[in-house]
Amino acid sequence: MPLKKRKHVNKKKVYTINDARKIVLQIKKIEGLSKNSLDNYEKVFNDFDRFWGEETDISSLTTDDVRQFIDWQLNKKIQFLNQKTKKVKKIGVSVSTVNTYLTYAKAIFSVLKNEEIVEENIFQHVKKVKEHQKKIDILTIPEIKKILRTLKKDEIYSEFRMYVLIHVLLDSFGRIGEVLSLTWNDVDFEHHCITFTNTKNKKIRTIPITKKTVKLLQELKEENADFKSEYVFLTNHGKPLGQSAFRKHLKTIIERAGIKKRVHAHLFRHTASAMFIQQNGSVRVLQKILDHSDLSTTQRYAHVLDSTIREQHERFSPIHLLEEHKQRKVKRTKGGNQNEYPF
Repeated sequence: MPLKKRKHVNKKKVYTINDARKIVLQIKKIEGLSKNSLDNYEKVFNDFDRFWGEETDISSLTTDDVRQFIDWQLNKKIQFLNQKTKKVKKIGVSVSTVNTYLTYAKAIFSVLKNEEIVEENIFQHVKKVKEHQKKIDILTIPEIKKILRTLKKDEIYSEFRMYVLIHVLLDSFGRIGEVLSLTWNDVDFEHHCITFTNTKNKKIRTIPITKKTVKLLQELKEENADFKSEYVFLTNHGKPLGQSAFRKHLKTIIERAGIKKRVHAHLFRHTASAMFIQQNGSVRVLQKILDHSDLSTTQRYAHVLDSTIREQHERFSPIHLLEEHKQRKVKRTKGGNQNEYPF
C-alpha cells in the first residue's frame, strides 16, 4: 500500500505591529524624511501599541478596528500617561490631532500594502473627523512688547538670545525647528535674508528679514564668538539650543511678564501671519513665505480682516461727515545665576 505523501504547506509569516514599525520607519528613513516626520510616525505606532498591542497581527485589523481606534483617541485616550509631573491627566485628543494621525496611519498602511504585508489599506477610505474651524489665537502688539521688555537683554546672554530669537521668529515667519537649525552660513548679512534648510517638506526656503533683525543677529554673532559654533542659537555652554530648553525658557518669561494666554513657539508664526494680513499683505505672498502647499491653509488668517474692517469702518464711516460741530479723535553675562537662568 503506497504511503500518503505529506502535503507541504507554506505558512504565511505573521507581522506584528512591532514588526511593521521597524519596516515602515526603515523605509521612511531611506526616503529622507525629516526627524519631525519620523517622530510623528513613532507617535502613531505608539498609539497602535497602546490600543491594539504591539504583538497583534497587523494584517488581522479591519476598518471596524480603525473606527474603534478613532473613538478611543477622541474620547478615551489618557494623555501624559507616563509623565509624573502631570497630576491631572487629560482624556481624549483634539480633532486636529486625530486627523493628523489618520494621515500618517494611511501612509503607514500604504507602505505595508506595497510590501505585501497587508492585503488592503484599512485607513484608505476612512474620512477625517469633521473639524469646526476656530479662529487662530495670536499675540497682541502690547503683549509682544511686554514680553520683549521683560527680557534682561542687556545683562544676561540667554535673555538676549531669546530677544533675538523672538525677532527672528516674527520676522521670518519660521517654524521653531527651522529657526533653531539655522547656522551662520544660512544668514546673508549683505542681502538681509536667511535660508531655511531644515524644512518640513525638505525644500530650501529663503526669506528676507529687516535691518533691525540683521543688526541683532550681528550682535549675537559677536556674543557667540567664544563658542566657536556654526549654530546661531546656543545654550550658555555653547551647545545648539534645543526645543525643550527653548520651551522652558519661554515659559519662564511668559510667567514673569504676567501673560495668561498659552504662548508657544508656533504662536509667533500665527501672530506674524495675522499682522501681515492686517497690514494688507497679499495672501499669495504669505503662502510662499509660510511654505504652505494649499492656499486654504493660509486663508485661515483672513479672520483678522474682520477686526480691521470694523476699526476702519468706525473711523471712516460717511456718517461722521453728517455730524455737525463734533471733533473726531483722530554687557551680558553667560550663565549668571544658574538656578534663575539655566538655559
